[in-house]
Amino acid sequence: MNLEGSSAVVTGASSGIGEAIALELASRGARLTLTARREDRLDELGGRITSTGGEAPLLVAADLRKAEDITRIFEESRARWGGLDILINNAGLGRKAGFHDGATEDWREMLEVNVLALTVACREALGCFDGERGGHIVNVSSMAGHRIPPRGGFYAATKFAVRAITECLRQELRALGSPSRVSEISPGFVTTEFHEVFYRGDAEQVAAGRPDYRVLDPRDVAASVIHILEAPDHVAIHDVLIRSNEQES
Repeated sequence: MNLEGSSAVVTGASSGIGEAIALELASRGARLTLTARREDRLDELGGRITSTGGEAPLLVAADLRKAEDITRIFEESRARWGGLDILINNAGLGRKAGFHDGATEDWREMLEVNVLALTVACREALGCFDGERGGHIVNVSSMAGHRIPPRGGFYAATKFAVRAITECLRQELRALGSPSRVSEISPGFVTTEFHEVFYRGDAEQVAAGRPDYRVLDPRDVAASVIHILEAPDHVAIHDVLIRSNEQES
C-alpha cells in the first residue's frame, strides 16, 4: 500500500504505541482519524503532526465501550476523508484481576475494550473500505496472546481472543473473495502506560512489574506496523511477534 494520501483510523492514539503509529503514518502522508478518550492528549498530538508539516488529523474523542461512539468515529472519518484504507485497532488495556479474586467490572472492561470494541471497529472499517481495492486492518495484540504471563491471565484471555478474531476474519475475507487484509502484531514489554493502568497507579507494584532490561520503544512497534502496511498486495503478514532481545518469554 502506498501510504501517501491513504486514510487511516487509529484507536488509542493518545499515547504509547498508538501515538507512535500515528506519527509514523503522518510522516508518510496519510490522512488520519485519531481517537481516544483523552481529548487534551489528542489535541496535543494533532498539533505535533501539523507543526511538522503533516495534514491536520481528524480528532474524535470517544469511549470505545460505547458502540455508538465507535460508529460515530467511522461516520466522521468517512465524512472528512471520503473513504477508508487502514484501521489500526490499537486501543486496549490490562487490569490486575485474577480468575480467583478479580472484580467483575475489571473483567468486563477488558472484554469490552480489548475484544468487543476491536470487533465492532473491524466491522465498521470493512463497511468503509473500497469494494474493489479493499483495505488493511492491523490489530495490535500482545505476546500475552501466545503465552500466559503471571498475574495477567484474564488479560491474556482477551488477547487470545484477538488472535482468534484475526484468523477468523482472515478466513471470512478469503471466503468472500475480498481483497482486504487483516494482520496482527503482538509486542512484548513496551515503554508505555500499561503497568500504571494494570496496577492502578500503585507505585510499588508498577516498579516491581517493570523489567530490569531495555524493553521495546513504541517506535519499534510502529516501524513493524509500517512494514506490514507497505507489504505488496499479494503478501499477507498475519502476525508479528516482537519483543526485546532480552525478554525471556
